[in-house]
Amino acid sequence: MLKPIKISRSGLRLFLECPRCFWLEQHHKIRRPPSYPYTLSAAVDYLVKREFDKYRVKGELPPVFANAKLDAKLYPGEELADWRNNFRGIGYQDEDLGATHYGAIDDILQFPDGSLAVVDYKSSGSREITIYDDYQKQMDVYSYILSRMGHQTHPEAYFVFYQVDKSGNGFANALNFREELRNVKVDTNWVPRAFEQAVKVARQEAPPQAAPTCTHCQYVKAASTHLPGTMHSVASDQDYRVVKEE
Repeated sequence: MLKPIKISRSGLRLFLECPRCFWLEQHHKIRRPPSYPYTLSAAVDYLVKREFDKYRVKGELPPVFANAKLDAKLYPGEELADWRNNFRGIGYQDEDLGATHYGAIDDILQFPDGSLAVVDYKSSGSREITIYDDYQKQMDVYSYILSRMGHQTHPEAYFVFYQVDKSGNGFANALNFREELRNVKVDTNWVPRAFEQAVKVARQEAPPQAAPTCTHCQYVKAASTHLPGTMHSVASDQDYRVVKEE
């Protein structure tokens, strides 16, 4: 019997960034130091969901979609509340791999043919809107999970960007945003292979090679050569070990 494994969308991203960091998290619950919390972005997400839900109840499209003349509606299914929840979300179990792939979404559009398109909200203070590679992969993974759940998926996914408007003369206790819709073509072909590789790495006993570009692994390796005292960390090209000096 294979030991059940659960890999989130962010877990698969970590695997793609650095297999060793992924292995350490899966095997030993050793996680990278957390990034600065994006509490403002989380607040924007929360407020946008509440605003869009008002349109959902009325059976109307929010202006950002209606102005783009999308022939779609906000997904009305009751399960959306679970799909948005970080502790439940969307997911499927791969019986052959003995592994579950899951994640949480922001919203869903439903088209007349029944197909579902993933919607994600992004807020930014940058001057230019950039769809990073990780954004694209995020949409690919969520679309793939929905398809494995038995849903027909739309060939495109949608980002709703909220860009801070800096054209005013001051703050005045108000932060204005410009709302912009961007769409991307979904490509799920790479997802099953990447997930299978991640599951394989998660189950292996020996740690994999670190990604050459992983700054976290580079930091640990460099810092371990300067740690004083009776305990020191060894971070070689092969593994991480904690070695007690005799």
